[in-house]
Amino acid sequence: MIRFIRTLIQARQRAPLPLRLTRRRIYILPTRAGMVFAFFLLAMLVAAINYTNNLAFLLTFLLGSISILSAIHAYANLAGLELESARLFPAYCGDDARLQLFFRAGGRERRRLGVRVGTAEDSFSMPARAGREMDLSIPTSRRGLRPLGQVVISTRYPLGLFRAWSPLILPVTGLVYPCPLAADRMDWRSLHGEGDEGALGTVSQSGEFGGVRPYRPEDGLSRVSWKASAKGGGLFAKEFRSGVARTVVFDWYEIRVSDYEERISLLAGLVREAERQGLSYGLRLPGLDIAPGSGMSQAHRCLEALALMPEGS
Repeated sequence: MIRFIRTLIQARQRAPLPLRLTRRRIYILPTRAGMVFAFFLLAMLVAAINYTNNLAFLLTFLLGSISILSAIHAYANLAGLELESARLFPAYCGDDARLQLFFRAGGRERRRLGVRVGTAEDSFSMPARAGREMDLSIPTSRRGLRPLGQVVISTRYPLGLFRAWSPLILPVTGLVYPCPLAADRMDWRSLHGEGDEGALGTVSQSGEFGGVRPYRPEDGLSRVSWKASAKGGGLFAKEFRSGVARTVVFDWYEIRVSDYEERISLLAGLVREAERQGLSYGLRLPGLDIAPGSGMSQAHRCLEALALMPEGS
């Protein structure tokens, strides 16, 4: 019976995008402060009846009216709010994934709204007919597809006596890449490829100058382009192109690691390092071959394939 009720509640919370918050999706209850306020109102009413004091009646009914108006405003602050889109960006396991939500206020101003997904939460306000993009950091703990989970939009505006909220289960999933392990040079040498044997190691400065790019801590001070950095915008590093290109294929069966998950993580590290060095690389997994290529789309294809590997033993 409890499972059946839970299923009904979850079915009610499922929401396609875009969506507009209506009365069917909004709940409202007194907060702890609201319960204390109601207790004092009841005590004031009992005292007013006991002493037949008209001023006490007037004050009690005035405060009661204010609390009712507070509930109405809390509900109205959510009603009509639009959630246009939601996207959970890929992230490496152990890092926070970026959740991007885009809201529209509709025809009224929205004040002190809160958004919570698990342990991540933030608050915002919007003028009428405006849009607002919200970013939340969602923790990740295992590779693969990560359902977004429940998104709760809430408000305690204006007095904090009532909390209006709308729990939503959105059709959004994110991809969590395997946690990459650092690949040493022995791993590089054992892989099939063509071209310079040292191309997969540290990039030498003896090659052709290829421009500048944002500085990374692993570049070292010798790679800093001080002339470009002096123009502002942060540090820049010199980039050199090797005269001989190399294509490598990362083969599942050539990684000499017995642990299943560690092998996946090591391959993820190899992919990331090859992409960092601007190489052409492919990936060979059980039942799947990814042709050599380069660029962020190639890195995503390889990391996605590794993330979606079945659970092993």
